[in-house]
Amino acid sequence: MKVIVIANIAGGVGKTTAAHAIAVASVEYGKKVLLIDADPAAALTFCCGIENPRITTFELLTEQFSLESSIVKSSERFSLIPSSSRLASIDSSNMVEKKKFLKQCEEFDVVIVDTATGPNQLLTFFLEITDITISPTTTDILAIRGSLHLRDFLHSIGNSTKIQVLLNDIHQSTDKDLLDHIKDDFVIIDPIIRKDSSVPDSQVTGKSVLSVYKDSGVASDYREATYSILEELSLI
Repeated sequence: MKVIVIANIAGGVGKTTAAHAIAVASVEYGKKVLLIDADPAAALTFCCGIENPRITTFELLTEQFSLESSIVKSSERFSLIPSSSRLASIDSSNMVEKKKFLKQCEEFDVVIVDTATGPNQLLTFFLEITDITISPTTTDILAIRGSLHLRDFLHSIGNSTKIQVLLNDIHQSTDKDLLDHIKDDFVIIDPIIRKDSSVPDSQVTGKSVLSVYKDSGVASDYREATYSILEELSLI
């Protein structure tokens, strides 16, 4: 079992879209996937077609419910732990022990965690157990700055691995100088995820762009990027 954490200290960079797409693509590649919404804003939960869930990441991490009892089965064939605003009040001293949490997840090939904007105790929890950290970003300077701050935060908790950056929602003719500059600090996942209106269009349906617009260019980009991620994790 491998843990993938999707994170960026900056907001509005496509974390939720990426987490959802990577989950769907991983299922298409034959993997058993657990997708965790670890953001109190619960955007991923909404994008999966769920509102006001009774059992959430909060109850799972505070051991009020087992993993099996917390799971919602998605029509896109992954298992989801939904979120809600009460996750914002979680106290790290009451959270499940990390080894115990990982033991619960062993039946899955991949655990994908969508995290909130900014450094917080939940981000620390998941970064301490991650196998790979993926930072979706745009070419906006604040987005790139958010990935750089994530790198520093990751290193501050003792994880010295390089963050994998997923460039998304941009035109394919991205300035080569920018790519050359940021690859000194990050591993750049290939390909760049193109800008496409089908992404927001699909979110209102409660499904990923890979399910709603299966043959779109952006769906193809996410599948290819996911293959690279799974290959990096020795899952393909």
